[in-house]
Amino acid sequence: MVEASPIRRLLSSPSMVAALICVLLGSIDLTVVASILPGMIGDLGVNTADIDRYIWAVNAYLIAYIVAIPLAGRVSDLVGRQPAFIGSLLIFLAGSILCATSDTLADLVIGRAVQGFGGGGLLPVALALAGDTLGRKGQLAGIGFVSAVETIGWILGPIYGAAVTGWLDFTDEPWRWVFWLNVPILAALLVALRNLSRTTSRSPGTAITGLDLPGAVLLTIALTTVNLALASGGEIGARTGTGLRAMGGTENPLADQIPWLLASAVISTILLIAWELRSRFPLLPITLYRQSSFLATIGANLCLGAVLMVSMVNVPVVVALTEESGNVSTVSAIMLAPFTIAIAAASLAAGQVARRLDERRTLTVGVAGAATGCLLVAVLLATGNVWSMIPGLVVAGIGLGLLLPALGTLPIQLAGASERGAAASSALMFRLLGMTVGVSTLTALGVRRLQTLTGRLDPIVRETDESTASFLIRQRQFIIDDAIPLSFQVIQETFVAAALIALVAAVPISRLDHHLEQGAAAESG
Repeated sequence: MVEASPIRRLLSSPSMVAALICVLLGSIDLTVVASILPGMIGDLGVNTADIDRYIWAVNAYLIAYIVAIPLAGRVSDLVGRQPAFIGSLLIFLAGSILCATSDTLADLVIGRAVQGFGGGGLLPVALALAGDTLGRKGQLAGIGFVSAVETIGWILGPIYGAAVTGWLDFTDEPWRWVFWLNVPILAALLVALRNLSRTTSRSPGTAITGLDLPGAVLLTIALTTVNLALASGGEIGARTGTGLRAMGGTENPLADQIPWLLASAVISTILLIAWELRSRFPLLPITLYRQSSFLATIGANLCLGAVLMVSMVNVPVVVALTEESGNVSTVSAIMLAPFTIAIAAASLAAGQVARRLDERRTLTVGVAGAATGCLLVAVLLATGNVWSMIPGLVVAGIGLGLLLPALGTLPIQLAGASERGAAASSALMFRLLGMTVGVSTLTALGVRRLQTLTGRLDPIVRETDESTASFLIRQRQFIIDDAIPLSFQVIQETFVAAALIALVAAVPISRLDHHLEQGAAAESG
């Protein structure tokens, strides 16, 4: 159980409370687009069939968030907590304004990247602030609490997005208010942050020499190129009337560049590893990665992130296939609410469950629940009724909720006192990495599979002397009768894939048995 006194000490500081609210907002915006994405792409004039393009409203935030985590933590050590935190907050604020004022998908993606870099920078500085405030004795509880706040944020993201757009549905393009509301909230929090710690280990003038900027650049290139390649992979061999083009999708301009993108990803990853092994100030905590138990928690978090994000992204896609465009955001949020509530409730109950079953069995039940829930969604989707997904989503949410607390705290417990912040950041980084790579991979595989299935159908070709109206009616009927059912089949298959990924998480978790047994023995002793 988390100690009460260190948490009370954190919450007794107005500046620390303000910092925690900022972290919460940053993590809310990580998943907020899950419920508002259909409205965003409609208002921006984006083709709803071009999922490999608009998925970057999600991926841009995730990649920038991942890169910012190790970089901002190091910046806070060099120039002080307050400048690093406020700097990250101002970047997040600028990104929110860019998103709110975007006129094209490209504008939105740039805004999301800026916003993600600022949001990701808030987390490691808040972790460091918790450690500074509580000292070595209360550090573990403080870091665990900040990590829990971050997790709660992305659980609440889809519900928050739907609540704002539903509350302001009388306005034109209400999704913009999700980002505009950040402005007054963050402005007020900036005032409350004026008393944050300015502690620094170096003078600002020497700060740049302690930053692993080459590592950050290489990490950004690796993540961006691999996700571009994966997201564009479904276009290989595409032709008119197959895949997303059967739904009215357009050609992906990067499809021909996939080999170069993959080559760039591989080369930059190799260079990143080589650089980190010799860097005086490595971006990533290399010493922690040499521990097999720590690597096991990282692997489990990678799988967990993929399962979580695939579920969150798939639901709005299913809804968009069946609902009128004006209802998609609301229905998506209603369907995601039981999923996210189940995650939150199970996370809160996980401690009590672990005391009854022990931590190892709790993790096993979590894996089984996540896998079973995803399989149940796949089976129930065969009815063609989107609402039938809810029981499966609830089961998957309970399973994920049982996994989240342990997989967030175990890396912290495995690290030494001086590396706990880095351990917490790494666990969250790899969970986010699982989210972005998982979504990109299953998007590409799904598009590729849809291409294969629709390729077996007779294409809709305009007949001689056929009127435009008649051709469009036949094309629309083809989409309803053939393309949408095949899309449902593909989404069912991605949920099966998510279930398999959840089961894969059991492998690294099994490597933690020795550590979990030691923890159980210590508790019983």
